[in-house]
Amino acid sequence: MKSSEVFDGTDDSQQEKWEQELVAKHPEAADHIAESKQRMSGWSREDGSLIQKELAEIDARLVELIEAGVEPDDIRTQDVIADHFRWVSQFWTPNAEAYVGLGEMYNESPDFLERFNGIHPQLAPFQRDAMAHYALTVLIEQNH
Repeated sequence: MKSSEVFDGTDDSQQEKWEQELVAKHPEAADHIAESKQRMSGWSREDGSLIQKELAEIDARLVELIEAGVEPDDIRTQDVIADHFRWVSQFWTPNAEAYVGLGEMYNESPDFLERFNGIHPQLAPFQRDAMAHYALTVLIEQNH
């Protein structure tokens, strides 16, 4: 199924643009995109709704931490980021470098920034920093 058939509000042409931009910056992303499309091929609209709900819950938990003044490397934040990593891994399983790159993309892409800023103005940089910490402490360790 196409993203628009699984996720409400998804635009296939916009998705294609994001994929092209990502591959232009990170050629290895082409394999991850193919893996993601393969994993999503059997998903239903209900699966998409559940996945969107899971992401909204992760976002809300991160916002609570931001507003409480908790740091990105705090264990409470890292617990939420572990859930985010598991969420991302439903699509593709990033290594440490790719997970750091994803966090950076959240902060560099105007479309992603618009999404994050619509939730909380500090969410994108907070999540980027938390993802980088997780990648460099947990994912690096798993690969050794």
